Amino acid sequence: MAWSTLGSVGNNLVSFLVFALVVRVVEPRVIGVMAVALIFVEMGKIFVYAGVPDLIVRQKVWSDGFAMMCFWLNLAAAAITALLVVGIVGPLVDIYFAQGTVVVLAVLSSCFIIDSVRVVPEARLRRDLDFKTLARRGVGANVLSGILGVAMALTGWGIWALVAQRICSSLLTTVFTLVAARWVPTTWGSVEGLWSVIGHSVGLVGAALLKLLSERLPDLMLGLALGPVPVAVFRVGSRGFDALVQLTINPVRSTSLSAYAQRAHTGRLGESVINSLAVISMLTFPLFFGAASVARPFVVLIFGEQWRSSAVIMQVLCMASPPLLLGAMLQSALSANHDTKLIFGLNAVAAATTFVTLLVCVPLFGLVGATVALAIRSYLGMIFNIAVTSPVIGMRPWPVIVVLLPALAGSAVTLTSVLALDRYTLSGYPEIIALGISVAFGAVLYLLIMVVIFRDHTTQYIGDWLGKLPKFPKLTLVRHVNR
Repeated sequence: MAWSTLGSVGNNLVSFLVFALVVRVVEPRVIGVMAVALIFVEMGKIFVYAGVPDLIVRQKVWSDGFAMMCFWLNLAAAAITALLVVGIVGPLVDIYFAQGTVVVLAVLSSCFIIDSVRVVPEARLRRDLDFKTLARRGVGANVLSGILGVAMALTGWGIWALVAQRICSSLLTTVFTLVAARWVPTTWGSVEGLWSVIGHSVGLVGAALLKLLSERLPDLMLGLALGPVPVAVFRVGSRGFDALVQLTINPVRSTSLSAYAQRAHTGRLGESVINSLAVISMLTFPLFFGAASVARPFVVLIFGEQWRSSAVIMQVLCMASPPLLLGAMLQSALSANHDTKLIFGLNAVAAATTFVTLLVCVPLFGLVGATVALAIRSYLGMIFNIAVTSPVIGMRPWPVIVVLLPALAGSAVTLTSVLALDRYTLSGYPEIIALGISVAFGAVLYLLIMVVIFRDHTTQYIGDWLGKLPKFPKLTLVRHVNR
């Protein structure tokens, strides 16, 4: 688990640094075209993987025949997906979004074939719990491909720098995986279990596509309505937010599932959800609201002056983080309770309401207005999710809302205070100094609010959480010195 987490953090950090360097030297239109192209690449990867890794990992005994059958099935799915993207999706995107996108998608479609080759060997490494190798090959491939992408961007290759980086990353990851797993297909394999694999894949592909669409609909619909440049502004503004999600909410989602599964067997799932929400909200809400408060100096310092307009996008997205955290934890609780149909239904509602919100607001209010509308939709969706899931999990809706209010109020007051400080006091300071002062001021203010105003709440939940942490043996250095 430690290597898996370390690999994820390393990959996200490398990806963020490469993105920050590249956006400084390429045109905004390039970033927008690549952002939309990658939506279809990510959709295609869902068809390429199709849930096969999970089937291989869950096998009690390794079967070369089954693995070889899965290998050729993945390769066939990749070839079909590439043909569909090149022959149908690419021309449509070229007409309705931006000319030249079809060529980019055609070249990126090679990633489907490259990625499909490593699906089974990668699953074998996961099955053998070789997370160290998986982490090292991912970070290594991202570092090397990142160096290539930055070098090409600096020498004027434009969008092809990003395309080459993506293909290089896929190719290196596949090569490193094949070398580490030491497995290649030698025959066509066995067709036994073929239809069960296809049936399993169809269900997972539908759920994964729905989840991806709900996450990437803003990029897609902004691109279709407004063009590549607004998509680039949105993508740069959301990059800092995405990094925080990867470092905070995603680990919470993965670790809470196992904890909730244990509580579900004892009938205390609802109590566990409320307690964990209280603690995690106090730790994560200030991070996101703090990021919103320093978005202007952060965006200018990290991505460059030309992306200053992206700061408001980062602010709005970070202020909409509480519904995202709550949704992740409620879905973990539902998964622990084996309520997969309700999870699918909630994802379907989220995708549908996001689509309607964007369909109405993008033409009327533009980029910023649509982003604000999405944030409002998130909070309304949070109330809906609480009302629907609370009876299933075994808790009442009102205590869930009450337990979130102290952290939400403290973070909101901190955000308002830091924004006022930035506007009326720090506007003339260099960005890096303004960023440092804002972070320090916000951290101290939030701590004071939680310790003084919400003292009972903080003491109750944080104290209980600290009491459950592992007890480490006390150091005996003094005793040895005295001897």
